[in-house]
Amino acid sequence: MPERMTKKKYLLIFGTRPEAIKMAPIKSALEEDPRADCVVCVTGQHEELLDSALALFGIRPHYRLHVMSHAQELCGLTALLLSELEKVITAERPDWVIVQGDTTSAMAASLAAFYLRVPVAHVEAGLRSYNKLHPFPEEMNRKVIDLIADLHFAPTALDKQDLIREGFRHSSIHVSGNTCIDALRYVSSLPFSTDVLKTLPLTSKRIILVTAHRRENHGEPLERICRAIRIIASRYRDSVHLVFPVHPNPNVAPPVHRWLSGITNVTLIRPLAYQELIAMANASFLVITDSGGLQEELPWLGKPVLVLRYVTERRAAVLSGAARLVGAETEPIVAAVTELMENPDIYRQMAKRRHLYGNGRAGRRIAKILLEAAVEQSSNTVPVQWPEAA
Repeated sequence: MPERMTKKKYLLIFGTRPEAIKMAPIKSALEEDPRADCVVCVTGQHEELLDSALALFGIRPHYRLHVMSHAQELCGLTALLLSELEKVITAERPDWVIVQGDTTSAMAASLAAFYLRVPVAHVEAGLRSYNKLHPFPEEMNRKVIDLIADLHFAPTALDKQDLIREGFRHSSIHVSGNTCIDALRYVSSLPFSTDVLKTLPLTSKRIILVTAHRRENHGEPLERICRAIRIIASRYRDSVHLVFPVHPNPNVAPPVHRWLSGITNVTLIRPLAYQELIAMANASFLVITDSGGLQEELPWLGKPVLVLRYVTERRAAVLSGAARLVGAETEPIVAAVTELMENPDIYRQMAKRRHLYGNGRAGRRIAKILLEAAVEQSSNTVPVQWPEAA
């Protein structure tokens, strides 16, 4: 008789919109294989921004933890995540826990899995800024996850080399590309309403997209960023229109509205759904951002990106010339925008389309390796000894 096929269970744990976007191609690829059983746990770390991404990619979570509360600190969030995720992992008994990136949800999930002796796969492993406070707390989160992980999916060869320098085994590291390109290609193929663009002067002015929400830019840095936006808006009143989707974080929305409301060529809008954000980025002349994901997506779109950070873990974009670090100081931000506005040669160099993060098949590559690793795991390692169900 033919040998009965044993399915492997993959528990995908995430809490933010970027994680959902980047996990979706892996989930989709795994579910195409009859050997895989996927379970999704959403922590609710960014609950207000997550649902549109879940709907876009057809993800229906099996678990929703709702861990966030008003003014929650990282210690409390981490403790609650560990407690709640222990229950999920114990109930599901997965063969692998899959986490993505560098969020507190991903770090806590990897730690909970380690405590329960479940193998961990880290998607987007190896990125380093080499400054533990920038980005905060993500730089340390990612290092903790990498130390725990049994498989490391590095987006680029540069990230792989960083892991090797830190002493990680070559055999655990796979250069996969970044699944954000898979998601970007998929979303770009979908029809959707472009209402968000209809009120903008697309034919008469250059559009500059601005996003800023990172924890390390709260307070005075965000004030300096807003001051730069005011200067740019005044200097290029007749030729530029700036669009700023305002993050709902109470450390972001009040100062942005205080500084920028009422300026005729600045539009402050609600946070954009992923499709809207990509459409807006594609319509833009350049983008000013402190986002990590946009540093990966914009080179593929051929849009210059000015990064509102002093260091970045997405070094490939900077090294290629697609991105430039401008920090959170008013004068460097204004100077960089002015140069791109007034020097066509420099703009053309930055605006080249670059395939820094793969060809859009990272999800399939990761799924294939996971399935092969699951087979190897079942034959070469001691399986997790789960207690009998009550």
